[in-house]
Formats: sequence, C-alpha cells, structure tokens
Amino acid sequence: MSLTKQGKTIIVLCILLLSLLTVVYIHSDTINVYIEVYCRHASSDPTPPEVMLSWYMPPDLVNKAVLNQSTYFPSISRHSCSVNYTRRTMMTVYYFDDHDDLKTGEQELYNYLEEHGKLQDGTVDITETLKDVGNDNTIYGPTELNVSIYESNETSGYFAVIIEPFMQDQSQYYVIYYGTNGKPITEENETIKKLISKEYSMINEKGYVRGLKSYR
Repeated sequence: MSLTKQGKTIIVLCILLLSLLTVVYIHSDTINVYIEVYCRHASSDPTPPEVMLSWYMPPDLVNKAVLNQSTYFPSISRHSCSVNYTRRTMMTVYYFDDHDDLKTGEQELYNYLEEHGKLQDGTVDITETLKDVGNDNTIYGPTELNVSIYESNETSGYFAVIIEPFMQDQSQYYVIYYGTNGKPITEENETIKKLISKEYSMINEKGYVRGLKSYR
C-alpha cells in the first residue's frame, strides 16, 4: 500500500500529460485516435483504491495505518484507514470511487456526529503552512478549505470532503478527518494544519473541498 512521493509525482505528471493531450485533441484528428486509445486504457486500468486511499497521508504514516476501522467513527466506506500523527493528533481517511456510495456514507457519518457531538461549518487556511512544509502539489486552489468542525469529549477536529481532486469526471472522493485524541482542537491546531498541508493536492481546476452535508 506504500506510495512514495516519487510515485505520486509520476501520477501527477501523467494526469497533466493527459490534460495537455486533451487540448491537442481539439485540433488534430490524427492525435484524436491515439488519445481515444489512451483514455480507454486508463479507464480500464485505474489506480487501485488501496493506493488512492493513502494519497493524502504522509508517506511515513502509510505503513502504520490501521485499515477499515476508526477509533471514533463508523466504517462508512469499503476503503478506509486511521493513523496517529502524533500522540495527540490523528487522521481518518475514507475513499470512495462512486458518488452514490459517498452520499450514503456521508449521511451515515453526519447522523453519527450529530448524535455524539457538535458539528458546525468552518474554514481552515493552510496557505502559509503549505509553504512551510514545502508542498507545491496544489496547482489549483483552494488553500483556505471549507470544512466541518467537530467537537466531542473524545476527539475534536476538521472534516474535509474532497471532490474530484485529480481529473474532472473521475469518480474520486475523500472524506478525511484531521483531529485530536481527547484534546480541544485549539490546543493542536497548528499541528493539525501541518498534517493537512503535508500531502494536500488539488490538480483538477474544477475540483473542490467542502464540509460534510446532510442529504435528508
């Protein structure tokens, strides 16, 4: 399941190459044929969910992650994991490759959070933190993220729902929790912003980040 930074860079470059070829597609009937063949191959051989699951996780944490369970939340996806970042901070990642599955899982999580704690909309600005950690993987914004702020007796933190971050019309969705182990979010806010910033990326112009929502 390990995904090195070099591997991520290669995937990003492939996506950018495909975007460039798509522009050429408009102008050349000959190249159209090659692009069509390439796109068919790409769609029939997608990156495995196990690899996509670890995309937003710092590489040194990937092999420490516990699959398909969370200390604080229900299992809402077939592809999920949790890991401690520091003794007091952690992250949980849910990956979806189907929008209907995202909606079902998000609603289940939303209901659970309302029952067990306090949930409200908010933002997290990681603009400067991205520079501090040397992350230049964000071709497109945002860097001030819309999130849901969750507070409970056991954990407090931010939920970010990341929609199609890599390619338009590709079914890739994340629900990620960046939070604390038993501490108020204010005590660990800078550490959590660093955790978010280390592997944050957005290379689809129409991709975006939002907080949780209810579909009721």
